[in-house]
Amino acid sequence: MSNENFMDPGRLEAFYDAIIAIIVTVLVLELPQPATASLASIWALRTSYFAYLISFLVCANLWQYHHLIYNHVEKINTRIIWLNILLMFVFSLVPYLTIFVANNPNSLIPQLLYGLDFIVVDLILFLMAKTLLKINSNSEDYLKKALNVREALYIPFIILIVGFIVALLGYPIAISVCCLITMLRSIIYSLY
Repeated sequence: MSNENFMDPGRLEAFYDAIIAIIVTVLVLELPQPATASLASIWALRTSYFAYLISFLVCANLWQYHHLIYNHVEKINTRIIWLNILLMFVFSLVPYLTIFVANNPNSLIPQLLYGLDFIVVDLILFLMAKTLLKINSNSEDYLKKALNVREALYIPFIILIVGFIVALLGYPIAISVCCLITMLRSIIYSLY
């Protein structure tokens, strides 16, 4: 199938919804239970809850962003399908990396892999945005606004790079903090 064969985006959206639902379910199932029913036991799991919060917000944000875009997309091509499959492949690592970071919050390698996953997702979204703009000329004005690359992708990318630099200077948890900042910024940005 060539890139010139256009398709309706409905099935892609349904597939995407199912994958996000599975990822969120796996995230919550991976949360450890407190050893006892006490505040001290809950507090002992704070890094797990922090990692879960970030990953859940990422899932919610990506789902919302995807639907915002695809509400105005009239057609997709094979390249869009494969970019979305690649996006889901990379994004499906979130539950695994969330547990890795939750168990090793002050270790550089888990934090780097967690942040790298976010950066690769942003790069795939960038490529997808460019392709969608090319093949959906009727929706171009709305898509240009919704896919504002500078606002939607560049700024989070820069924030994550700052987190990487701070992590390499000896504070690995800076990557998770920067991931949280990008998610909160994105959620606030989408509300206005």
